[in-house]
Amino acid sequence: MNNEVSLPVLRAAQRAVFGSVAVFAVTTVHHVYGAYIYNTPWRIHAAFVSGFATALIAALLQLLRKRPNGVIGVVASWAFVAVAFLIPFLAFGVFEGAYNHVLKVGLYFSHASPRLMAELYPRPAYEMPNNLFFEITGVTQVIPGVFTGYSLYRFVQDRRKPLNAVSDASVTAA
Repeated sequence: MNNEVSLPVLRAAQRAVFGSVAVFAVTTVHHVYGAYIYNTPWRIHAAFVSGFATALIAALLQLLRKRPNGVIGVVASWAFVAVAFLIPFLAFGVFEGAYNHVLKVGLYFSHASPRLMAELYPRPAYEMPNNLFFEITGVTQVIPGVFTGYSLYRFVQDRRKPLNAVSDASVTAA
């Protein structure tokens, strides 16, 4: 049994970790700034959640690199995918970035009714767009979040392929 992770799998995993680190950085700036300007210290928890998730994702990658096959490798792979999918991609990229900021800003500037805005974005959890830096950093979370999601997709696709699939294809093509 081969005890290596294929290069495409490793690259996709490293990209997912990079995306998670980028989500963590943007999320930390966004939420610490938001906590300060809106006097809502509870916003800072997002930085801790994102930081913990990023550390866990990186640790799972290390475990996967050391033990890619067998039960440990399978569990590490699925835990890596689950954590990176749920937190950097879904929670911060899709929910926080896309719903909380892209949609909110889009609806606000398209003059959606105040009633709709209040239903979708109730106070005190949400602020209507009134600070450019806060909204830009909020929207920006989408970019590394989607990058992480795509990297996870590549990771899952490449992990399903046998390690020698590339070399077998090149032998048969020659």
